[in-house]
Amino acid sequence: MFTIINKRKTIVMKTFAFTLAEVLITLGIIGVVAAMTLPTLMHEYKIRQYKTGFWRTSSLIQNALKETANDFGYDSYEDLYYICGDLSSSKINNCITENTELFKELNADFLSKFKIMKNLSLSEVVNNLKMKDYSGKYSGHYGGLYGLTIWSTPPGTGHILIDGSLISGIDFYHHGQYDGLSITFDINGPYKGPNQYGRDVFLFNVGHWYKLCSEKADGSTYNGRGCYDYAKRDINPDDKNRGYWRSLK
Repeated sequence: MFTIINKRKTIVMKTFAFTLAEVLITLGIIGVVAAMTLPTLMHEYKIRQYKTGFWRTSSLIQNALKETANDFGYDSYEDLYYICGDLSSSKINNCITENTELFKELNADFLSKFKIMKNLSLSEVVNNLKMKDYSGKYSGHYGGLYGLTIWSTPPGTGHILIDGSLISGIDFYHHGQYDGLSITFDINGPYKGPNQYGRDVFLFNVGHWYKLCSEKADGSTYNGRGCYDYAKRDINPDDKNRGYWRSLK
């Protein structure tokens, strides 16, 4: 308390302050609230990063495919599938062999649309880079993904873009006519987790072969190949009444 004296009257003013106990209690309450809300905020931020990266890389891939199709005189990138894709099983292998050079040219044109910072070696893709399926029950390597294997048509590898994401080349007819035009992408690259199908790893694919995406399925290299379609429509594959992105754990 202090006193101010002037010519007319004396004014008495009181000052107030928090005690140490009150300050400690307040800080404790703030700490408890932060501990309760921070994990949720961090999770929501991570999911927003996944979703933003998904749409960014997906858009880049589709635009590059459209430009490549136009460069070679096709109306749509889906027309590239019908170079051999509408043939019977007995004829498609010969068609693929006859068009080997065309597929290489298409791939080179497609990849030229990106700012590539690094091309991964086959040994790094197969031996060093690990990933999980959508359920998290299976652990494999990037060398088992479409466009990143010696079995791709044409054989492919991974390409790190300037923004840190990864894309493969176009994998034509990995399983005959069932799943042509397959491109694997990792929205934050293989050096940053979680490296899991359906979170940061997706398969852009115009076919219909074994497109599995389910938390309930047994772990396998296939579980996650269908997640792109669910993510694009924002539908949970195990519960159609829930959104895809907000359901991610």
